[in-house]
Amino acid sequence: MDTANFISTKMDSSQNKSSTRQAHRRRLPPEERVAQILDAALEQFSQHGFNATRMDDIARACGLSKGGLYVHFGSKDAVFEALLERALTRTNWDELPQLAQGASARAVATWIVDRLHAALLEPQSIAILRLLISERQRVPTRLEQWREGVLRMRAQQVTARIHDDLAASISPDSVLARHPWLALSPVMHTVLWQALFGEGTAPDDDARQAHIDLLCALLE
Repeated sequence: MDTANFISTKMDSSQNKSSTRQAHRRRLPPEERVAQILDAALEQFSQHGFNATRMDDIARACGLSKGGLYVHFGSKDAVFEALLERALTRTNWDELPQLAQGASARAVATWIVDRLHAALLEPQSIAILRLLISERQRVPTRLEQWREGVLRMRAQQVTARIHDDLAASISPDSVLARHPWLALSPVMHTVLWQALFGEGTAPDDDARQAHIDLLCALLE
């Protein structure tokens, strides 16, 4: 490459980097900026661990100065707390498509499994679970909130959906009515599997369909 072309290429590269930085640092509404910071923080925590990640790393990852980051969060712990809070409030089943009343057992089972997979197997949910496991001594209260706010709440939502759609055909003495957490067991197995072995993995190639079949058997 001749000198003129080399200089031109370097200038183009510098301009592209400058444009990227300017795009990152453009003024955003506070809620959008906070979401951008949390996404960058989750990526940094996941790659390097909480202890090894610095506020400088988070600022750099989202294209902010360190001072710009401190406008929104006063410490790395505050960023971590906000990440966990977002994970606890992210999925609202009330905002998702509902079944027609009187749906069949298989339709109810499929709806439940789809909702559980959407809420619990989303990559950010898996990343948050890994953080909770690795930092459980640091945030025991948040770990308990995840258990209550995600697992127990999902079990209650499953029970409510079964009651609303199959009240006339399911016995209150059925094992699923008495132990609604059983509806979550297959997907939690997959959640833990992915937390250990990576997103996209599962204990069985037909894990989702097996979950639906299991719910149908319990409902019937």
